[in-house]
Amino acid sequence: MRRIGLLVLAAVCLRAGPAAAQQEYAGVLLEYLTGDSDAAVEKVRRLDRGEIQAGVEAFNRTGALQILPGAAALHTEAAFRFPPAADSAFHLAIATAIVEFGEPTGRLKPNSTFAIAPQYARPVSDDFRSLWYCTVIGALESTVRVTIAIRFIDRALAAFPKNAELQLLAGVAEEMRASPRIMGLSEGDRRDALKAAETHYRAALAAQPDRLEVRLRLARVLQQHKDLDSARTLLAPLVSVNDPRIAYLAALFLGGVEDASRQPDAALAAYDQAAARLPLAQTARLAASELRHRRGERQTAADAVPAAAGDANTFDPWWTYVFGEFWRGDLLLDALRKLRRA
Repeated sequence: MRRIGLLVLAAVCLRAGPAAAQQEYAGVLLEYLTGDSDAAVEKVRRLDRGEIQAGVEAFNRTGALQILPGAAALHTEAAFRFPPAADSAFHLAIATAIVEFGEPTGRLKPNSTFAIAPQYARPVSDDFRSLWYCTVIGALESTVRVTIAIRFIDRALAAFPKNAELQLLAGVAEEMRASPRIMGLSEGDRRDALKAAETHYRAALAAQPDRLEVRLRLARVLQQHKDLDSARTLLAPLVSVNDPRIAYLAALFLGGVEDASRQPDAALAAYDQAAARLPLAQTARLAASELRHRRGERQTAADAVPAAAGDANTFDPWWTYVFGEFWRGDLLLDALRKLRRA
């Protein structure tokens, strides 16, 4: 019975309009809903834009009440599944139009250049919409499209102001804006971005006080604000957690806090602790070498450089810290796929 219902659901997409084009699109959507979803994602990437637009326009007349979550998930996967789609912006715009339909966000400007107005199809659920925003914002941040990400964050927080995950993502976006890796911002803009990041992280921490990523990032922002005592308080428990990435970064940041506090022995201990957690990472070893050089221990500092910058070095979490929890991208897309029939 479930499959028959889905067959009817896809078929009613084809009523009235350029039928051949709609059939191509509806066939792909049906496969996504009931068959090989991975194959459907690749097929929709290969469809002509006209075929896709004809299918999307049919949403306005379809009698299928639950068609929109599946279509939004399909186009979101087409936009962000690796390898990147050539038309990723086009697919994102379609998914955005679907999710924005029926969204209670007041006067905020839509993020999509498309618009749909279904007569019968229901808007996506709040659960789907909040997960979709987390998925899209995280994907945009992981590719440093921070300006676009912030536009989505504004709408997401208008709809879900107490969502801890969205508050975390909003903090990441502001922290990214404050980073020297982002060009074109004044020092005043960077300070304002750090303040905004702190506000978002505090909101996320209030909602999820045990979330290690939030505690780490709030501490890092406080460190940059020169609130060293508060940063130290947050970082100290994190250096011994089981997550090696969190522990490494916490010890690395704690070393910076102690160095700024003119506590070189404590700073070296923290850097060495970070290096012990991830022996093949570079940043903590180089920070310790630089500090030893400043202390006049030049031979010891020089001896540490080959180990810190040699061929054996591997992944260092510091280099990807700015991109947020980028590794969650596929996990979120998988979760969105599970809700495609909701």
